[in-house]
Formats: sequence, structure tokens, C-alpha cells
Amino acid sequence: MNYEGKDLVATGAELVAASAHIGEAYGSLSRLPRILPTAEVEAQVKAFLEQLPPERSQVTSAMIAAVANPGRAGTLHYTLGDVEVRRGILAWHPAIGTAWTYMFFAGSRWHLRLLTPEEMLRVLMEVLQESLPLRSTPYRCCLNTSSSLLFLGILHLLHAAHLQACLSHVESPLSFDPTVLPDILHEGGTEDFRWPLYFFDKVLPHSVEVMPWNEEMAAALADLVKHDLIAPSGSDYQLTPNGFAFAAGFRHHLTKIGLRFTSQNAAAVEAHEALLLVRSPHDLHLLDVGGKESALASLTLADARKLLEVQLHVGPAGAESAETAPHATTAAAKRTCTVCGARFSMGEKVCPTCGTPAHADSAPAPAATAPPPLPQVPRESAIPLCKKCGKPLAKATSKFCGSCGAPVS
Repeated sequence: MNYEGKDLVATGAELVAASAHIGEAYGSLSRLPRILPTAEVEAQVKAFLEQLPPERSQVTSAMIAAVANPGRAGTLHYTLGDVEVRRGILAWHPAIGTAWTYMFFAGSRWHLRLLTPEEMLRVLMEVLQESLPLRSTPYRCCLNTSSSLLFLGILHLLHAAHLQACLSHVESPLSFDPTVLPDILHEGGTEDFRWPLYFFDKVLPHSVEVMPWNEEMAAALADLVKHDLIAPSGSDYQLTPNGFAFAAGFRHHLTKIGLRFTSQNAAAVEAHEALLLVRSPHDLHLLDVGGKESALASLTLADARKLLEVQLHVGPAGAESAETAPHATTAAAKRTCTVCGARFSMGEKVCPTCGTPAHADSAPAPAATAPPPLPQVPRESAIPLCKKCGKPLAKATSKFCGSCGAPVS
């Protein structure tokens, strides 16, 4: 374990040893590898951490705490054409205020660095080639998740047919046979990030490949027809102009960004959301999937910047980062259980997790930073109305009106 510039560089075993040293056990959203460090590794990590100067020690502990027990965790993927793919882990912990820990694997070791939302936004907007103007075709709609995934399957099917037609020197097909789609979708979990179905597979309650497509196919096709993305063509279907705009954007993409986030509410229920931004020479397309609802839209670059600002924002209002707040607000002192590693109050006589008595050798753990207040989830009875058409939104957190497609500000 050592520093290379601002990057903390470590093996998986060293990260596990470091989290144990600072008293941060695996959390439910932990991004730590499941590796048992040797006694030698533990001793080396302990010596390294204890020789760090105070400011760097604080930043190091905050980054490790974020990876071990994040309050919000995510995955970032982006591509530059088909040449370069960067994949990284995002983790946020109250100890790092409004910053993220960004972790990626290079060579044989993990790199950890602190990034502010502004720094990440600047990189992502460069990936989206903000300096290159768009001729965006305005289109926005809300779909159920099955319909949006089916649409991705259709795009994949037609793209494969287009490549085959080019190789055979024949005209590309414009229509598709819906009976072959279940087989296409059942293969969704075996593809890499170049096919977006695999990316969204991680946020769905069931894997794409095991979803009951034979039961959901008819309703999903009807939903896509309703939103003017496909149209019947005899016994087959074909893309509408709106659908073809998305197909062309995905087929001729310049760059792609995928962001996937997981958080946990007070009832320990995990919430997942994933968004995919696809930039072509003329358009910028969004597919946002969360729960039972998804959004499909053509965006301006200003829209994309605002969307990413919201997604990357972390920390309570007014929070400071670990680099700018040397004296973070802390909760009451706690100790770490010698059996299960759980943290509990110094005043408790047994570990509330496994029941082990709190012996003297249950070492006091560093005080945990008080977690930020959880966001208030709107009640279903308080569903707002669309400001454009006046009809109720599908839910309080809808991003677009399901009736008219207007964005919800």
C-alpha cells in the first residue's frame, strides 16, 4: 500500500486490512473485495497508516471507509467510440462530505482517489463532447421497465441485421419479427457493456435473461407502439421515425456513459437506478431505468449537464469534504466486536449483532461520522400534477409526464 500522487494504491487484501484497522466493517453496500489478509499484510498496512501525516491520514481513512461501508455506491462506465472503456466504482461515506471515492483496477492493484462532483462532471461532459453542437430531435416518454428493455433488444437485433446486410452487400432490413425477441433478450446477461442490456441487468429485480418475456412481450410491444417508437407492419413491426432516431444514435455512437447507483433507506431496502447516455454525431439519447418505470429521451447537452449534476450530488447540505474539514463532526465513541466486526456503543455490554460479550479486548473503534438525514420519500397520496397537461404523474419521483412527455422540473 502506498501513494502515487493523489492515488492511494493497494491490493484487495491491503484494503481489507486497512478497513479493519480503522474499525470500518463491511457494510451492506460494501465494495471491498472478499479477501482474508495475512498477518504480514496486516502489519504492513498498520505501519503504513500510522506513519501518515494527519491530513493525509484523514483522507485515507475517509476513502477506505467509503469503499468498506458506503452510504451510496455506484458504478461508472464510459467509452470513447469502441476503442477505450473505463470502468470504476463510486462510493460515498459521510466522512468525505460532498466528495466521492473513485476506485478502479489497474495492473494488479486498486487505485483510490477523492473526486468532487464538479471534477467528475467536467470529465463526463468532455466524454460527451460538449464542445461539439447537437442537432437533437426532441422526444421524451415514460415507459415501464420491460418496454424499455424490449426496445434495447430491438435495437440490438436490428443493429446485428444491419452489420450482416453490410457484409452480404444487401439492403438493411427495416422491420423485425417479434417472435425472435425472447431469445435475444434471454442472451442479455451474457454480453459485455457494448450491449446496454447487460449494464441494466445489474439494477433489475430479476436478470434480463430470466424475465418472463413470453408473458410480457405483447404488453411491451403495445407500449412501444403507443409511444410511437415502433409500428405494426403486417405480422412484423418496424421502427417509426422516432425509433429510428434512437437506432441511428446507438448504431453510430461516438461516446457512451453509464452510471448505476445503489442506496439504502431507513428500512434497509435498497433502491437502484441506472442511466445510459449515448452520444452520436447529431443526437444525445438517454435511457434511465429505476424500479418499474423508465424514461427514454433525446437530450440537449444542457439537459445532460443538469441531469449529471443531480446524479453526482452527494452529502448533506453544507457538508465539507475530507480535504477541507480536518475536524469532522463525529458521533459517540464506539467499539468493534472481536467476533463479527460490528460497531456498537461503548456502553453496551454485548454486541447487538452477534451477542458476544463486550470484553476489554473489544478495541474502541474510531468514532463514525454522523450519517446525513435520509431523503423524505413522498407519500403516494401527494402525487403531483404535470405542469403542462395537468394530468397526475405516474409517481412523485417521475422524471417525465407519462401522458404528454413533458419533463418534470
